[in-house]
Amino acid sequence: MTAEVWRFVSSGPLSGAENMALDEAMLEAHAAGETPPTLRVYGWQPPAVSLGRFQRAEASVDLRACRALAIDVVRRPTGGRAILHTRDEVTFSLVVSAARLGTTGVMDAYRALSRGIIAALRSLGLEAGLVERDAPASPAAAQDPACFAVKARCDLVVGSAKLVGSAQVQRNGAILQQNSLPLRLSLADWRRVFPRSSQAPEAVGLCDAAGRPVAWDEVAQALRDGFASAFAVRFDPCYPTEAELARARDRTTSRIRAT
Repeated sequence: MTAEVWRFVSSGPLSGAENMALDEAMLEAHAAGETPPTLRVYGWQPPAVSLGRFQRAEASVDLRACRALAIDVVRRPTGGRAILHTRDEVTFSLVVSAARLGTTGVMDAYRALSRGIIAALRSLGLEAGLVERDAPASPAAAQDPACFAVKARCDLVVGSAKLVGSAQVQRNGAILQQNSLPLRLSLADWRRVFPRSSQAPEAVGLCDAAGRPVAWDEVAQALRDGFASAFAVRFDPCYPTEAELARARDRTTSRIRAT
């Protein structure tokens, strides 16, 4: 029996606006039936803060510090809180239909997709689990603008430390889940960018969690293998389609940046 084929797209580093536009273009293409489910891994050049879809920039980040540090500020199509994306991060997105996952609702989709991430992390020597309940939070923590300052039900933890932050949007039966996996946490920049954050990150970088240096390419391969195993599929390495690139270019030029 031939395995179902999904796409694997390794984009390398792009600007924040380009990354968000391409993820959204891939979501639209899949919802229109033009492309199979897709796993994309990518980086950031320059570093960027991505705001959740409904966050106010001025209330979430220090825009002056971002400009001084040459950090872009962009808005995600997904929800959640702000994330500082640096060069020491593997970011990955999944585009797939709820029908293919057999899920109903957002949390059900998080649980399904977490199987691939957990399998990837296990191959890197880490046992991770999904936070099934929001931890009790103080009023200040509940209002914290930074994603990695708090743990939510959609996040993956190693022990008690958050390792992967995820956010989702669903349109026309298709799911886009964006995931941030820091290799190392840049706490100095984090504190400058999020001065309104009430506490230090309840998080850990992958290299610290693993107790060894882990290369970007090793993580990308582990993600590809983990999702292939979890969903019994085969990945076809490829580039975005011309239609997706055209959609992304249109969105990049028309996008209102948070800066």
